[in-house]
Amino acid sequence: MISSVILDSQTYHAIVQDALGALPPRISAELKDVAIVIEDEPPPGRQGILLGLYEGVPLTTWGREYSGKLTDKITLYRASIERVARTEEEIPHLVRETLWHEIAHYFGFDHAAIGQMERRWRNKRVKETKTIE
Repeated sequence: MISSVILDSQTYHAIVQDALGALPPRISAELKDVAIVIEDEPPPGRQGILLGLYEGVPLTTWGREYSGKLTDKITLYRASIERVARTEEEIPHLVRETLWHEIAHYFGFDHAAIGQMERRWRNKRVKETKTIE
């Protein structure tokens, strides 16, 4: 179900900052030369719902031929995330999952490997939620 949860810009930026701050130190330390950007909508012509996008050269392919490369970029698409969220409380989870997904691309993981990691994270979150209830 698609909803229309809309947050003000300041709140959304704070959620992204919290997600970045929650990264394990060893992951944060390895995020070098990558910009985290928030845009309202994905570029026109994209198929499906795009919550985020990694653009750059993954760490696993860096080498001598990549010296002087441009800064990598992770873009989070605010309106897409808000449309997918069923509630306002779900937005921080979607931001965190999308940020992790794009960071995994930065580290060289493909969609198959990321999908496996995401399933484990979701299963863990479901188990934690059931334990709290």
